[in-house]
Amino acid sequence: MATKDINAEIQDRIAAFAEELSGLVREAAVEAVQEALATGGATRAPRKPGRPAKRSAPVRRAKKARSGKRIRRTQEELDALADVFMAHVKANGGERLEQIGAALNIPTSEFKRPVQQLIKSKALRTTGVRRGTVYFAGRASGPVAKRKSKSKAR
Repeated sequence: MATKDINAEIQDRIAAFAEELSGLVREAAVEAVQEALATGGATRAPRKPGRPAKRSAPVRRAKKARSGKRIRRTQEELDALADVFMAHVKANGGERLEQIGAALNIPTSEFKRPVQQLIKSKALRTTGVRRGTVYFAGRASGPVAKRKSKSKAR
């Protein structure tokens, strides 16, 4: 008989707990609905970490104005730029391309072809790799001397 009383008491407590719990859930739901109606439903649930925010519309970026085709420089222009580069390297050996460009006030992108020609003709010696490359004067006098010797050999 004692077990029937204990079982009945357990059932009563479970029922009371379930009733109290459902009342709390109802109150929380009513509060959430009232809050959503008061703010116009504009609130969003916070995003989880690592999940990117949803974009409403793609962002259009302005394109750079292009002048058309690439500028094709003549060999004389390349040689003149190579001479300016070599003069600076002879005076200030051991500088990186960024430093040379800043000192001469010329964008480093304009030096790419002349520097390749100088290295190929061994007028320019390099040490290091990529951005750590430093330039020194080499053995030959420049790309012009190399090209002239080729033209005589033909």
